[in-house]
Amino acid sequence: MKSDTYTLKELVEVLNDSKKFYEEASTKVDQPELQQLFSRMARTKGAIASDLKTQITASGKKAPEGGTAGVILRKAYGEVRAKLSSTPDREYIAQLEDFEDRIVDAFRDAAAESDDSGVRELATKYMPEVM
Repeated sequence: MKSDTYTLKELVEVLNDSKKFYEEASTKVDQPELQQLFSRMARTKGAIASDLKTQITASGKKAPEGGTAGVILRKAYGEVRAKLSSTPDREYIAQLEDFEDRIVDAFRDAAAESDDSGVRELATKYMPEVM
């Protein structure tokens, strides 16, 4: 079992990674529909992260501002793939799917494995939005 604050911090970091990706991707894709979708997803991930940060600080802990360490490598790899691709929008969509899988897995794990009922409730509450 994971502690409540540790699990919430993991969720915030994954959401921060995703939010940053969506913000950047929205400025790099050509299709207006994708720009709007990515912007909306960035706002949604930011709102969920903000709520979780509030829970963390309410417990007297410091909420993370950044993301996970591995995201820098994934981002660089994805940008190179997009630049070399004849269909860069498709590359960003593939990256989107990877980020969404990471988020869903993190929330699913939190809902099932946290030893804190409040964390399980929060993860369950936001599961429909992250899916």
